[in-house]
Amino acid sequence: MAAIVETRKRCAAAFLDEPSPAPAHLAKRGRVTPCAGSMAPAPPTSLVFDPLDALRHVFPHADPRGLEACFAASGRDLHATVQAYHAHLAKDELASRLAHAAGDDECCAGLLLEQMAAATNVPDAKNRATWMLGVIRNAGAERAVREAATELARLREENAALREQAERSATEGATLREENAALAQRAAAAEPDGSVLKRGVMVQQRRYEETERAAAAMKKKVAELEMANYELGLWLRDAEASRFLAAYRGPDVF
Repeated sequence: MAAIVETRKRCAAAFLDEPSPAPAHLAKRGRVTPCAGSMAPAPPTSLVFDPLDALRHVFPHADPRGLEACFAASGRDLHATVQAYHAHLAKDELASRLAHAAGDDECCAGLLLEQMAAATNVPDAKNRATWMLGVIRNAGAERAVREAATELARLREENAALREQAERSATEGATLREENAALAQRAAAAEPDGSVLKRGVMVQQRRYEETERAAAAMKKKVAELEMANYELGLWLRDAEASRFLAAYRGPDVF
């Protein structure tokens, strides 16, 4: 790497030291005074290689701090860092797939077989299986926590609705109690009037009964008078008949 950088520096120096021919329209003129600025040496071109910049170009969407940590953990070796970060990305992708397939046993079994086939030896297969089982267990626990949180939120909403309904029922009950109290007050206020009405009804009933008894007595007396008139009429008719017979009776013969 150092030899490549040194070669680039030499090529750049040779290119800068080589005199360039003057333009044709300037060569035809007589004497040309060179500008002081054009005679100044050009600044050397920086050809320092930054491995972190190269890593950022390879992984443009990666976290710069994560790349720096991976580069330091790989002994500042560029090739080892690229391999380690590719393995890290593959591991993250596998973890995401396992998290999405935590409830699907068939999919989890397929991923497990895929990783077992990619293992280099038995310890590697064991480590892969242990890690995958841990990811699946954590994903299941997180899903259970999310479901519990969702159920808790639903129960809280139901409790809030029930509390609101209970408050509304309590308000309605208070209103009904107030109405019942008002009705009781009205009934208590109307009770004396009811007593007066009862006494009036009793008086009217007594007067009605007395009128009925008087009417019955009058009917009886009318019937007796009618009978007496009938008898008197019979007596008068008999008396009239007797008087008529006495008036037209012939003389007695002795």
